[in-house]
Amino acid sequence: MYNIEESAKRLKELRRNKKVTQEQVANDLKISVDTVRKNEQGVRGLSIDIAELYAEYYETSIDFIISGKVELNNQMSEMLKKYPTDKQNMALRILKGILENLE
Repeated sequence: MYNIEESAKRLKELRRNKKVTQEQVANDLKISVDTVRKNEQGVRGLSIDIAELYAEYYETSIDFIISGKVELNNQMSEMLKKYPTDKQNMALRILKGILENLE
């Protein structure tokens, strides 16, 4: 479910993690600083076009920006696809071991 305030917090956190200013984001995405500011304050909701721009810019998914859900399958596939199959399988076994130890 889309919560404009939570989405705004995620956008602000993504920007801070990337260590860029609102002005830099606006310039890079060719949108107004006012749009970036209002999106991060939760004053203006996101259009699908703007959400897509943010997702590409921050290397995440629209789903994460909107709902906070992480698409691990897509992210894992993207990270692993540049490696040979044996390395992919090894990485997945290591990740599985880590996750089992978190329980």
